[in-house]
Amino acid sequence: MKKFISAFGIMCLATYASMFTLGNPVLTYDKTVIVPDGTEISAVTIETISSKTANDDDPITFKVDEDVLFNGDVVIAKGTIIKGVVTNAKKSGFFGRGGELNVRVESTQTVDNQKIKVRASKGKAGDNKTGATVALVVLFGPLGFLKKGKNAEIKEGTKIKVFTDEEKTVKIVTP
Repeated sequence: MKKFISAFGIMCLATYASMFTLGNPVLTYDKTVIVPDGTEISAVTIETISSKTANDDDPITFKVDEDVLFNGDVVIAKGTIIKGVVTNAKKSGFFGRGGELNVRVESTQTVDNQKIKVRASKGKAGDNKTGATVALVVLFGPLGFLKKGKNAEIKEGTKIKVFTDEEKTVKIVTP
């Protein structure tokens, strides 16, 4: 019985060790690529952002729309999250004043899990109805000032261009 348990234990250890050596190749970083400041990244919004619901300093997320390649190597993978923040959100108002919405992108991640700063500006203003308000005041008197402008909105799936805001050395993973 002792021989059987010993033999069984050795077989289990050998099987366990072979799972790690055969099933999971060791990843090595044998190549580096320098990503220059100003490298373009295509990004999309992953949710609708509206001046009606957004507040200043609300965190927002975007997604990298396509792999960022440098010398044929992927340095930022498609689907990587880009973090950002709402910098200015004003709801639409009376007198035909449209809403206002400004966002700022801040950072994303490289394929070797380094944080990289990014920059871009994507702002949108709601439709001002000032002309319509003036016309309504002429037609309806003071009640025309109750005309409300539209809220600013950046729809889900809106593409924006983002640029790296620093130079970064990225290690390329090879199996």
